[in-house]
Amino acid sequence: MRPSSIEEDRDYLDRLLTQAETMMRSLAGARARIGRITGTGQAAGGLVSAVADGHGRVRELVVDPRGMRLGAEALGREVGEALRAAQRDAERQVHDLMAEIDAQTPRLPEALGADFVQERVEQVSREIEARMGSAWPGQ
Repeated sequence: MRPSSIEEDRDYLDRLLTQAETMMRSLAGARARIGRITGTGQAAGGLVSAVADGHGRVRELVVDPRGMRLGAEALGREVGEALRAAQRDAERQVHDLMAEIDAQTPRLPEALGADFVQERVEQVSREIEARMGSAWPGQ
């Protein structure tokens, strides 16, 4: 709904500001929750496991001593696979969290067009001029 008077403009802007503040609080909460996310991944039949946080950073890497029998090249591939799996798991959780927050966050109204804003400025200018009457500069 587009406002049609100065009073409605104020109410509209107040509602818009309240919605924007709600969105900012929601996003700040999401950021904190993302920091607490941990994704896990395994490779080599569980001999290599990894943990990544919601930002994709590696938090833990564990290689079972039996994994050392794989050889350097194979172990390197398995470590990489475990790390990627942990990061994918964390990424999926972040995606799910953001979808949840998006569904709970009220939508901001459509932006007012330039023509509407110009019309409103001209209307306010006419109202000021009418109230000021002859006291308006240049009259």
